Amino acid sequence: MFGFFKSKKQDPVLKQMDGREIKYVTERTRDNNGDVKELILGKQGRIVVIDNEIRVMCSEKDVFRCRVEDAQYYMLLSGDGITVSGVNTINDKKMDIIVYYKYHRK
Repeated sequence: MFGFFKSKKQDPVLKQMDGREIKYVTERTRDNNGDVKELILGKQGRIVVIDNEIRVMCSEKDVFRCRVEDAQYYMLLSGDGITVSGVNTINDKKMDIIVYYKYHRK
C-alpha cells in the first residue's frame, strides 16, 4: 500500500567507505607496453558518499567524483582500502583509482 515510501538500502561497501579518512589515492594506468603504473593523485583526505555520488577529497580539493550508478567498487583483500572505477566528472575521464584508508582496523 505504501510501497512508494520505501527507502533505498545503501550497499554495505558504500556504507563502510563513507566518511573514512584516507592516507593517499593512486590512479592505475596502463602504458602502450601493457605495464601497469600508479600515479599518486593526493594525500591526506576523506572519501564520502553525498547525494548518490562518490567523492574523494585530498587537501580540501576534489580529486575524484563519480555517480554511484556509474561506478564499480571493490574492497581490497587486505581491508586497508578500496578500488573505484568510473568516469570522473571533474575531468570526464574514465579512471581506476585505489583509495588507501588511514586507519583500516576498527
